[in-house]
Amino acid sequence: MDSAKKRRIIRLGIVVLAALMVEVISIVQYERVKEAMEEEMGVRARVVLGAMEADVGHMMELTEATMKENLWKLRQDLDHPDSSFIALRYLVDDNPHVVGGFLTFVPDYFPSKGRLFEPYAKKTDGTISLSQFAGSDHDYTENEFFRRAMETRQSFWSEPYIDAADSLETLITYATPILDGKGEIAAICGLDMDVSWLGDTLNARQPFPSSFGLLLTQEGRLVAGPPETLVSGADVEAALEIMRQGVAEADGKGMSIRSVQMVREPYWRVVQVYRTQDVFARIWKMRRQQVLLVLLGLAILAFIIERFIRSESKLRKASEEQARISGELAVAQRIQREMLPTAFPPFVYGSLEPVREVGGDLYDFFIRDGKLFFCIGDVAGKGVPSAMLMSVVHSLFRMVSRTEESPSKILSMLNGELCRGNDSNMFVTFFVGCLDLYSGELDYATAGHDKPFILADDVSMMPAKANLPLGVFPDTRFEEQHCTLSPGMLLLLYTDGLTESKNVQRKQFGRERVVEVLNAFVKSENPTPAALVSALSHAAHQFAGQEPQSDDLTLLVVQFAPGDVLRERITLVNEIGEVDRLNAFVKALFGKLHLEGKTASGLRLALEETVVNVVNYAYAPGERGDVTILADCDRKQLRFTVIDSGKPFDPTTVLEADTTLDARDRPIGGLGILLTRKLMDSISYTRRDGKNVLSLTKEL
Repeated sequence: MDSAKKRRIIRLGIVVLAALMVEVISIVQYERVKEAMEEEMGVRARVVLGAMEADVGHMMELTEATMKENLWKLRQDLDHPDSSFIALRYLVDDNPHVVGGFLTFVPDYFPSKGRLFEPYAKKTDGTISLSQFAGSDHDYTENEFFRRAMETRQSFWSEPYIDAADSLETLITYATPILDGKGEIAAICGLDMDVSWLGDTLNARQPFPSSFGLLLTQEGRLVAGPPETLVSGADVEAALEIMRQGVAEADGKGMSIRSVQMVREPYWRVVQVYRTQDVFARIWKMRRQQVLLVLLGLAILAFIIERFIRSESKLRKASEEQARISGELAVAQRIQREMLPTAFPPFVYGSLEPVREVGGDLYDFFIRDGKLFFCIGDVAGKGVPSAMLMSVVHSLFRMVSRTEESPSKILSMLNGELCRGNDSNMFVTFFVGCLDLYSGELDYATAGHDKPFILADDVSMMPAKANLPLGVFPDTRFEEQHCTLSPGMLLLLYTDGLTESKNVQRKQFGRERVVEVLNAFVKSENPTPAALVSALSHAAHQFAGQEPQSDDLTLLVVQFAPGDVLRERITLVNEIGEVDRLNAFVKALFGKLHLEGKTASGLRLALEETVVNVVNYAYAPGERGDVTILADCDRKQLRFTVIDSGKPFDPTTVLEADTTLDARDRPIGGLGILLTRKLMDSISYTRRDGKNVLSLTKEL
């Protein structure tokens, strides 16, 4: 066999081996992605199950509290049988979930009322009717509730039942023994709750189109499930069949099921059911595409190898390989640069100069709700690994800060993600700031990054707690700090590529030289962010001279430069009569802004709804408190900020009321928040210095 044929066979074997390796890598990658998605599904399931369990538990806690708060009234009326009806009326009327209540007295407790005496109150369409329910055709002493309460002398929840054959209501009863002054049981009090609506509540917000929630008893009986318009009865029965296996997590019949048992009586099981075709649809599609791409890649690889077989020039092969690598790095460099901001408003400017084709530094900023969110970071190391981690951190920052305002919470969420599976032990120094563009208030937190400089009439270091970098320990706590910038102040953020820039004598540029440049800059006639970045970059390169750059150099400058901003303020006390002052304040404000018509009416209604909720619910009954409203407008955007010192409450987490339901089936509350969300462009909430701070923003 000649040498050319041998080389051809060897290279063909290399192609086959490469194909096998690519396929193995593809399979391993597919399984890991699938495992990650299964883990994500488990996390989503735990979140949804926790919320569902909290809803059910809260409803039962309210009923139990209603019973406890009214026991004194029931005991007080034990000597007056007719007064029991009045006490029972108040008990039933005190809880919106209660549809009926009863008092079953021990036999012959009131001789004048006969052997059996059972006052009963039933709530129908908001009206409470009273009756004496016991009689020859209804002996409650044979009832499960009565016997169990008499024997155990304990309060308990019943199993769900349907009260009448023609009824659509599924009821559960909370029964409590009522003791007389001698400590003997005088009667059993029960409250009936309708749980028919729980199915709609549990299935109101599902993560996937065909996922649904169930509520089961300990024996596996269905308490509440999804409406038939959402899920067919066959699917519910299939899920119940899987659950009868008696495990908290199970898979079968194209379903993946997660469940949790309530930690309180009646110890029901809350179940979350997913269709695997919904969960893994994307990964299956990705797998098919991946196979096609692998086949295409192998075909291309075979073609390239065949071309290389025809060439005996090792130099040419090396050149082609080098060109391929350089091209990939150029693409990576272009992609990395495209991730960074390219358009700068006058009050922000940044630059990044990587020491290699790609680097590990990053900066970013965006404006939301009248606030500037910005960050700067430095990934440990250089080159491709640092660039890959940089892209992950950049994406996480954008994703988290779109819904979160607190810099410390943003750092905590980033740190949690970076610590997961960080086998390479890479870490990131990071700084996050949130600047109110109207007031100059700045919230910030740092993760091991260099302290920024503040430039006003002089130069100073911003007081910043160092904290640990991201990716070190998952339980790291990041301390958040606050300050207020005056108009014209500049904030300089930088990476250590600035201070550690070296010249041919291997001396570092150092912080002292940075301060010298800054002191000269504050006296210049053009103190803009772009001018400051240019001055620092020029000084660092001039100092280094011919010495190659040793580290990525990143600069970000933020200036508080409020434009033509209208800012009004009013403080009200928590009395409903203050609404007149609020309306007068809004009317005067809209007059200055020349706002009228539907826009003005909608804004007035949204603000009034928000303030009235604070007045009615933020403070305890009888407690006096303030409600401060700030109005900021730059003629493009109007923002109302409502501040109170009441109990913590985040209205952005409240589920919207389902207006498609009948008023009787719809839980109380949520309509005001639904209205405000529809009228405003964005709503955000934070808790700062013991105060609730709610921002309502409208684009004009």
